[in-house]
Amino acid sequence: MRDPEFDAATVRRWADASVDALTCKRGEIDALNVFPVPDSDTGTNIMHTFAAAAGRVAGGSGGDVGAPTAAAALQDLAAGAVDGARGNSGVILSQVLVGLAQEAAADGRTGALDGRGLSAGLAHGALLARNAVSMPMEGTVLTVIDAAAQGCAGEGTLTAAAHAAAEAAYEALGRTTRQLDVLEAAGVVDAGGLGLLVVLDCLAETLSGRRVQRPTFVRSVDAALGRSGAAITRLVLSDAAAAPAAQGCAAGADEYEVMYLLDDADDAAVSTLRRSLEAAGNSVVIVGDGTGGRSVHVHLQDAGRAVDCGLEAGRIRKVRITHLGVQQRRHTGLRPGRAVLAVVDGAGAVPLFEAAGARVLPVDGSASGSALLAAVGDTDAGEVLVLPNGLVRSEDLVVVSAAARRQGQQVLPLPCSSAVQGLASIAVHDPHRPSSDDTYAMAEAAAATRCAHLRIADTRALTWSGTCEPGDALGVIGGEVMVVEPRASTAVATLLDLMLGTGGELVTLLVGAAADDELVSAARAHVEQRHPAVELSVFPGLQSGDVLQIGVE
Repeated sequence: MRDPEFDAATVRRWADASVDALTCKRGEIDALNVFPVPDSDTGTNIMHTFAAAAGRVAGGSGGDVGAPTAAAALQDLAAGAVDGARGNSGVILSQVLVGLAQEAAADGRTGALDGRGLSAGLAHGALLARNAVSMPMEGTVLTVIDAAAQGCAGEGTLTAAAHAAAEAAYEALGRTTRQLDVLEAAGVVDAGGLGLLVVLDCLAETLSGRRVQRPTFVRSVDAALGRSGAAITRLVLSDAAAAPAAQGCAAGADEYEVMYLLDDADDAAVSTLRRSLEAAGNSVVIVGDGTGGRSVHVHLQDAGRAVDCGLEAGRIRKVRITHLGVQQRRHTGLRPGRAVLAVVDGAGAVPLFEAAGARVLPVDGSASGSALLAAVGDTDAGEVLVLPNGLVRSEDLVVVSAAARRQGQQVLPLPCSSAVQGLASIAVHDPHRPSSDDTYAMAEAAAATRCAHLRIADTRALTWSGTCEPGDALGVIGGEVMVVEPRASTAVATLLDLMLGTGGELVTLLVGAAADDELVSAARAHVEQRHPAVELSVFPGLQSGDVLQIGVE
């Protein structure tokens, strides 16, 4: 397949796609932000940085129709990122774009980078980023940039290199948890590294037209951490106030983040500025845009000193000062306590969840966002682990999570798409262990439970397994109809065989309100005869939607 042309229009599409993706992922990245300051704004900062970059490349340096070549477009992109950089991660990631721009412009090329050019540009950006940081540390976005550059080395085509860089970044991101103490203590991956991964995934998608699927990264990536089972996830908390400070880089209550742009400063003046800022504070980052302009970032107690040092070095503009103590308090003011809230359809399933220690929101078919938010508030707990059980829309979960944060509560939705997964999850809940360990164990139990649904068709329809008629029994796995049978007993037997075909030790049947004793007896007999080594548990769920829910562990 012919590699697509990497022209100015492609650069602009990549920039726009990155802004859109970062806007969607901003909350997720913010929730991971514990280093160097746990102020939950890394995703916001990176999004604003790339929005500034995309705005510059859309109009070009002349502000009219945009740069005519990829090299010029990349230069505009880099200059916009440096000029509009926010936060430590935004400043560092701007250097990735500077590295690509300088590689594209090398030897008078027009910027039609191939795979080797992308690798060289990323490597150059990684070097620029490391040189800009006063105390480079492994387990941060710097590590992820290095891995991306190395991962695509040797790839000939740009598309192949982009996908290889993204995959290498993904794997390196998973390892960051164990590379930096503060990340390990909080159980999270590096927030800035996730921002880079989003941007690299957008580049790969822009070039190939193929969407890159990733897990939600407020859950650590199991495969990247070297465990078995790619579906296993680990929910983590955005409240990292208890995480230990990492090598003197955490901000004190009276520290400020000072950022400004620096012009008309030679290398000697910049070196003097760096030494002065390092003596006064920490998290010092000074980067260039490739054309002489620089962006300066520092954390320190005396904000005025940082400004004075900049004035001595050259001409400063766009000065931005943020009180870090206020930022941290804004994001760590949670109520005390932890609770599990299960959304449950069916009077029979309610006591099952309550007996395991969950608060229950009973519903008939589905839960509204307002009802869920009210139930979260009623727990009066700072951390609320929600078992949605397939009864809450993902959009409502996002809205409720944001609204709960404003009332001093952190909502942590567990990956439960059915009540049988919810029961597996709540079965391992332990309120006495650390919340990060508890949520990991519960998410692992849910992810390890395969589920299926037996339903009755109410209309004639075309399914993956053929046409169904009203009254037919439907076996649904993973959202697709895999079984269509006139008799429910035949359908459940086929469904059980499909579910147990890949193994299983425990089968859980949650019996719906529409099921009769004959159907349950047929299911029980089939398991005993065809799968005698499997343990079977039957519970009266009395749910209104599914005739049966089947869980296999």
